[in-house]
Amino acid sequence: MKHTGKDNYAWLFKGETIFCLASGPSLTAEICQRVRGRRSIAINSSAVLAPWASVLFFTDSGWYEPRRQLVANWDGLVISMSQAAKREMPDKVKRVQGEGDPQALPGFSRGPHVIHQGRSSGHTAVSLAIALGATRVVLLGYDMRIVADREPCHDEKGSAGDSEIYQREFVPGFAGWDEAARAVGVEVINATEGSALKQFRFASLNDILRSAA
Repeated sequence: MKHTGKDNYAWLFKGETIFCLASGPSLTAEICQRVRGRRSIAINSSAVLAPWASVLFFTDSGWYEPRRQLVANWDGLVISMSQAAKREMPDKVKRVQGEGDPQALPGFSRGPHVIHQGRSSGHTAVSLAIALGATRVVLLGYDMRIVADREPCHDEKGSAGDSEIYQREFVPGFAGWDEAARAVGVEVINATEGSALKQFRFASLNDILRSAA
């Protein structure tokens, strides 16, 4: 992450488990409530289901522009790659610089450095969680597939879009990320039931919460 002064939030959650809440169709209000009170990153419109999350993260101005009020009213930390969001809300939005080829093997940094950019906001959120100091990153809402003709967990879109983009681009983009995360001492666990993303070890949310207790 490239930032200085008050925008320097690297290592903020050092040594902790961070739950990344993506917008896949499996994410529900009930699942979000089960991790309430734990370190979490609400990605894009999953913020609607988890308005209490530690961090709101979005990568692009296209998501931000029709949702300025949501961002302005967010109580926690707001982190984004959007230049427009940072320009309009300089004190509210902490800007992160994402670099690197989303299809290339990542080089994760532990500290105030540029984070490796993924193919999507959910993908890039894994890099962000590592930069925030996580030793364990748990993925929820990372279906990487369409379920019952629905793509997102929220109601902003109705029917699903390009059903082949997951296997064509999104899933292959994670290749090597498990090994790269382990190289910096981070375990990434996919707790999304039925996920098409097989790069990371799967564990049920029940087991994860039980072990954390």
